[in-house]
Amino acid sequence: MSEWFEDPAFWDGFKAAMFHARRLAGTPAEVDALVKLLGLLPPARVLDLPCGIGRHAAELARRGFTVTGADLHEPYLAEARAAAPGVEWLRADMRAFLRPRAFDAVLSLYTSFGYFEDPEDDRRVARNAFESLAPGGAFLVDTMGKEVLAGKYEERRWDDLDDGSRLLTRCTIEDGWRAVRNEWTLYKGVERRDTSFRHRLYAGTELEVLLLDVGFPDVRLFGWLDGRPYGPGAPRLVAVARRGA
Repeated sequence: MSEWFEDPAFWDGFKAAMFHARRLAGTPAEVDALVKLLGLLPPARVLDLPCGIGRHAAELARRGFTVTGADLHEPYLAEARAAAPGVEWLRADMRAFLRPRAFDAVLSLYTSFGYFEDPEDDRRVARNAFESLAPGGAFLVDTMGKEVLAGKYEERRWDDLDDGSRLLTRCTIEDGWRAVRNEWTLYKGVERRDTSFRHRLYAGTELEVLLLDVGFPDVRLFGWLDGRPYGPGAPRLVAVARRGA
């Protein structure tokens, strides 16, 4: 049986919830921040995995970086190719994608780490990132840490989306804070669409240990892409793991 992230209907049906105007408008500022945090200069080689519709990868390419974007969902890749034909766009599973010492940075943005039921798959993704980095390169993971979620946890939330639809989100913490299950119901006119997906959660120290275990000698935790501390009030958990020289 396929896992939720392998279902094209999820990515097509709930695209408006994930790539709304406010999020898209924030892309340049996010790229400003991550480039500064990692100390990247063009034409550094950057892998965005998974890249989705390519919003970060395309912005990096516009700034002169050498960019590869990889994702499982072909319609998103087609949209990305049309917007940024100069980027290398690939259909690939992040559990399998590996290009030894080919990149100066590997990016896992927008809570794209922790999709899998088997925690060993997360470890495989991290190990592939390590092996794909050139000496001194950095793997950046941007996710929703346990501490962040605990501070702003809501069992139910309504959001109004750009296309006039409304999204009801219901969250359940599972397995002693090892995972969160999200149930989404999208209403548009008389239409209703439902989905459910489970995401593995990491505390800052747990993510740090995982990255150290796969070979990274240096891991630092931040509260957002701008490098603020990971502490009370942090909006995100950002880990930067560097491969040794």
